[in-house]
Amino acid sequence: MLEKNDRSTLDAAIVDEAIMSRRSVRAFLPDMVDDSTIRAILTVAARAPSGTNMQPWRVYVTKGEVKRRISDAILNSGIRAEKAEWDEYRYYPDQFFEPYLSRRRANGFGLYGAIGIGRREVDRMRAQHDRNFVFFDAPVGLIFTVDRRLNKGSWIDYGMFLQNIMVAARGRGLHT
Repeated sequence: MLEKNDRSTLDAAIVDEAIMSRRSVRAFLPDMVDDSTIRAILTVAARAPSGTNMQPWRVYVTKGEVKRRISDAILNSGIRAEKAEWDEYRYYPDQFFEPYLSRRRANGFGLYGAIGIGRREVDRMRAQHDRNFVFFDAPVGLIFTVDRRLNKGSWIDYGMFLQNIMVAARGRGLHT
């Protein structure tokens, strides 16, 4: 039997490993994730802090043909990230500045360079970006929504919920 202190250290190591091994995966195996695992991840994630326990998020789990149809509809809609006309809530600043500009560039060059896309290959970059909309071929896609009438506090709650999903998935050997 572990002493309380030993158990706390072990638990911390497990959580730390889940957090430290998390990364944004851009290629997935076709192995299906069973519904009970998805439910468990979402149940644990819903323990995220939430002002007055509003839990402002909605989650839609998509797989198979439904996921493919959703992806096709998005890709055929003409939405393009670089135009951001559909971006109701701005994510990035209008003008990047340091140190964020350098970090963003290093990330982009590293990401595209790792898959053989050069700095001036705009069409290939766009095609790679469009893979977001097919969930990078993951067997399960999660679509999240928040009521647009809610304010910034709900978006903060939503971010903590998303982080919990990522950590809970890693704890089960999955990437997001």
